[in-house]
Amino acid sequence: MDSPKSDYIRTLRRLPLFTDLSDVELAQIAEGVSRLYFEEGTLIFGEGDVCRELLIVEEGTVKIVKSALSGRQQLLGIERKGSSLAEVAVFDGGRYPASAEATSPTTLLRLSADSFRQICLKNPEMALKVFKVLAHRLRHLVSLVEELSFATVRARLIAYLVRLAEENGHRTPQGIHFQLTENNEQLAVRLGTVRELISRNLGRLHGDKLIEMNKRTVNIPDLAILRDEIGGSI
Repeated sequence: MDSPKSDYIRTLRRLPLFTDLSDVELAQIAEGVSRLYFEEGTLIFGEGDVCRELLIVEEGTVKIVKSALSGRQQLLGIERKGSSLAEVAVFDGGRYPASAEATSPTTLLRLSADSFRQICLKNPEMALKVFKVLAHRLRHLVSLVEELSFATVRARLIAYLVRLAEENGHRTPQGIHFQLTENNEQLAVRLGTVRELISRNLGRLHGDKLIEMNKRTVNIPDLAILRDEIGGSI
């Protein structure tokens, strides 16, 4: 039977952050790695908690959410297998800037913040990978701020439906159809609004014959016409 350390080494080798490290370096890292298990719906860390570790998604999915004093939430992203969590807080020694919640049964690898900083000092290639991850997150957040600042709820909803159709849609003679995996409350968190406005705007899009809905199945009769509704607003 393999030892836990051997198992960690194999797992680390498959993760993008660690692919350039030698077996000796991976073995050193594995000494300080542990696994954490979370059921769907479990809070992994809360906004404002002290960050003492780097977390990497081994299996499952994690949503990152920012909360306002009013209680309204904004989805910042969904992290999947191979993604690392809260790199900024690991480097600046601060607190988590948002909350993380498991959205499916999830396994995380835990590495202490001090250990990870030492690894980056010894391995510039790893530090560059982390900077690349942070740059990607920054671009995503700038785009999100632009959407929330300058686009209406209707425009944000249309843009999201268009993206789902392009990525997951199936074309038929009647249009492009796909499944909505999120309910109206989850859509509201994703789009930075409230459930009532999502329901109202979906109803209006249906009434305007821009979309057809049967429970969570969405059909877009003409994607180009729907896309023209938002023009350059996003």
